[in-house]
Amino acid sequence: MTEAGLKRQRNLRGEGGRLRQEVVEAAMRILDRSPASLLSLRTVAKEAGVAAPSLYRQFDDASAMLREVERECWRQLGVEVATAAEQVKDDPPLSRLQEQLGAYVRYAMQRPSRYQLLFAIQLSSDTDFDGPVRPAYRPVLETIESHALSGGKLPTADTVSAAILTISLVHGRIALAHLAPARPGNSAALVEDFIRETLGLLFTA
Repeated sequence: MTEAGLKRQRNLRGEGGRLRQEVVEAAMRILDRSPASLLSLRTVAKEAGVAAPSLYRQFDDASAMLREVERECWRQLGVEVATAAEQVKDDPPLSRLQEQLGAYVRYAMQRPSRYQLLFAIQLSSDTDFDGPVRPAYRPVLETIESHALSGGKLPTADTVSAAILTISLVHGRIALAHLAPARPGNSAALVEDFIRETLGLLFTA
């Protein structure tokens, strides 16, 4: 029997937060086998094993649910980036940057629907590197700042624009790979290799 087919135990009083988390987890399972366009309150309720009307006590509408899932995806991506950086914390900043964005690529390529959801709806904040994107993007900016402070070359005039260039490069390469995943050169490993090599060219004299 699938997880969706299991009968869900009713929340006890005060456990509404548990249902909210279960809804987000159900949405993630759908994203791992389907495009983000298939997410709806009805499909997520079915996956979570609850009646659709009960979701309205947790979310005002489908957009509110999607924003919650979006925040969780950004958090997950941030964890991957932070973990990669921690593993090479004593390495030079450029090596840390390559590890961070290698982890970014792996998340996006292994979980394409989760990654695509991040750019399918309007972000909750208009502030660069803040709001829901902060866990994934702020560490990249901080590593580039460390690179500059240590005397490393920047590909642009300042660290913020260098971070924007870097993230644009990575996102663009991932987007191309997602459009034609079977094309030679668009495997996760080769996309990651491309990013690592290009970062080395951009940030070294």
